[in-house]
Amino acid sequence: MDTICKLHHPGRMTIGLEMPLDNDWSLAGDRKRKEEGRPFGVPDMSRQFVRAKLADQLGFNTLWVREVPLYDPTFGDAAQLFDTLSYLGYLAGVTDNILLGTAAIVMPLHNPLQLAKAAATIENLSDSRFLMGVGLGDRPVEFPVLGHSFDDRDERFRRNYEIVKEAWKEDHNLQAYYETLNANYQVYPKPKHKVPWVLAGRARQSMDWIAQNMDAWFSYPRPVEQAKEVVLNWRDALYDNDQPEKPYITAIHLNLTKDKDQAFSPARFGGLIGINRVADLMMDYQKAGVSHMAIHLRKSELPIEEAMEQLGEHVLPHFKNQMADCLPA
Repeated sequence: MDTICKLHHPGRMTIGLEMPLDNDWSLAGDRKRKEEGRPFGVPDMSRQFVRAKLADQLGFNTLWVREVPLYDPTFGDAAQLFDTLSYLGYLAGVTDNILLGTAAIVMPLHNPLQLAKAAATIENLSDSRFLMGVGLGDRPVEFPVLGHSFDDRDERFRRNYEIVKEAWKEDHNLQAYYETLNANYQVYPKPKHKVPWVLAGRARQSMDWIAQNMDAWFSYPRPVEQAKEVVLNWRDALYDNDQPEKPYITAIHLNLTKDKDQAFSPARFGGLIGINRVADLMMDYQKAGVSHMAIHLRKSELPIEEAMEQLGEHVLPHFKNQMADCLPA
């Protein structure tokens, strides 16, 4: 199966969710966090698997999981606490249809052979529902602690990317990177199908490199008009490098209010909105050329499961997954 087909339908946007699935950054959620004695940005993981299954049942296209190796109070975000790749292996077992994406693995911090093995394992366990989202990393403290330089992370990003791709081949040339290896050594398992590579941000790479090497580009949350300009730049880079159409992915932070008709009020990375207005907002992003929207609900005024169900009832029917249209690769 061509996994990217499940994410990208030209002219038709798909909708996913960013994990963790909570509303800790709302006023009510923040009060609850403080009562439980959790630091800011450290989620309650007790119902995450229930909500992941609910996202699958409701028909969301993708669950996106971030990687934060070290919790830094300055940033105040521990993502979903669990090791990203181990957690996706678990989520692969409790979901059936939803795609599972990393947004993003901090590529320069990983041993590429171990990363190749772990990612291919998830691809196998999930029945090819895995999206390999990678990024450069922006927290300087993590790099020296884990034995790497922060300044040359862009070069290590490219090298690790090349090694992972090479390790997934039966007829690999890993000797070009490791003198002690020869063709008899293999990293198993191999992916069952092509694993889509998704770059989060720019990773200090040129747009030409991104267009040539990535299967999709995940860029930062922007207002509709700004997103439209970035989509055009992405399409120009694809055209200039003789590449086919590839997905442009972005995210939005939605504060779903109890007033269902609340007009959209923009804020950083998203804004305040009532559920009856969300479909129109998503349509505007679709018209701007966005291929996939990852919704972030941590600021939502509505309880998280109610917010998910409301999105499933009032928004997803306008953006139906067309996975049935995907044909075997």
